[in-house]
Amino acid sequence: MLDEKWLHTMEIYDEYEKRFAKTAAERQFYVPTAEEDFQKIIKKTKRMLAFDEKLIPKISNIQEVCRNGFDSYEVVQLKFTTWENFHSSLTLYMPHIEDGQRVPLGFVFCGHGGDGRLTVGYQLMAERLARMGMAVVLPDNIGQGDRSRLGHRDAIAPFYCGLTLQGLILMESVALIRHFVKQSWVDTEKVSACGNSGGGTLCLFLAALAPEIKMLCPTGYSSDFGYLLAKERRHCACNLIPGCAYGPEMWEILSCFAPKPLMIEQGANDHLIPYDLFMRTARKVSHVYRQLGAKDSFSAQWTKEGHAWTPADRTVIVKFIAEQLGLEAVETDNEEILKNIKDWHIAQPADGLTTDQLAQRLTGKAVPEGILLSDIFKPQFHGRPIERDEIIPDIGRGDVMEILAQMECALQK
Repeated sequence: MLDEKWLHTMEIYDEYEKRFAKTAAERQFYVPTAEEDFQKIIKKTKRMLAFDEKLIPKISNIQEVCRNGFDSYEVVQLKFTTWENFHSSLTLYMPHIEDGQRVPLGFVFCGHGGDGRLTVGYQLMAERLARMGMAVVLPDNIGQGDRSRLGHRDAIAPFYCGLTLQGLILMESVALIRHFVKQSWVDTEKVSACGNSGGGTLCLFLAALAPEIKMLCPTGYSSDFGYLLAKERRHCACNLIPGCAYGPEMWEILSCFAPKPLMIEQGANDHLIPYDLFMRTARKVSHVYRQLGAKDSFSAQWTKEGHAWTPADRTVIVKFIAEQLGLEAVETDNEEILKNIKDWHIAQPADGLTTDQLAQRLTGKAVPEGILLSDIFKPQFHGRPIERDEIIPDIGRGDVMEILAQMECALQK
């Protein structure tokens, strides 16, 4: 006997496939080298993210928690607030400098390592850059590492409030960038950023939204929004970008960084981001750089690795940054730094705002208790809202209704 509910669920998935295909076929093509299109890319990127200059916080209440001295630098753990009563933490690698000296500044943005900024791969990256004579800022992302109690993966309230989690992350990161580039010891012409996975997402958007950055390396993300959001699996909330299927696409956002030095990097065996999509994105971005007469300022590099940074990935990224700064690349990890990591955790105040509470405070909207993504982005079938009792609840990759809501989010006009 035919299972009608199963069949109907398959029809719904098929309809979403067609909607994504139709959207891709009709998506506007932008020319990033044309000023009018460049401004449209910036404007639409901000709209997708709900990125609002008026909501960018001020870094305040900075306190040193601990400090460790090494041969050529010190490692300082700092806690601070961004928005009022919204607490954060970071690691600062600070080279020994003389009065009046200015040094290059690098930002290392974390992906979804379980320990946030204290994840081994990110600290080893920062340490390599520090040994080249750079100051390096390695912050905990919203809801990760020391800040896990704030909420991240399932932070739904921002969407109900008309915000996005990725937009909040971007606004907080831009605030950090603006704070540090104002420091007297920073060479503002030598400010770089790199990040993998979720940090690669952040760096991609910084290409369009953080002109203070002079050289950029997003890794483990550069591909296609439609491909990512059409995946039939649960996504982290930071990966949900309303309307992203309509563009601008990743290559167009990355192209806003031209002609400044840009490298995108990828593991050929990354099971999350297909190598062919990465190379297609590289082709498009490289054409923009060629049009601007800056083809040598862009490169696409790959290793034989997977999704997470390995020593091979760090070597490629560090070499790129060193070449841009005229420094000698550090090609080995110094694992001695890892002996101190357990002491670098920073406890967060229990009465600080969570991510969901922050969204409500910023917008003045009250979020109903128990709200689901499917309540905000209601899944549709031929223009009609779908009810839970008409579909299979789980086909092996999570709650079907919530997976469809993710797709509806990407397809929202």
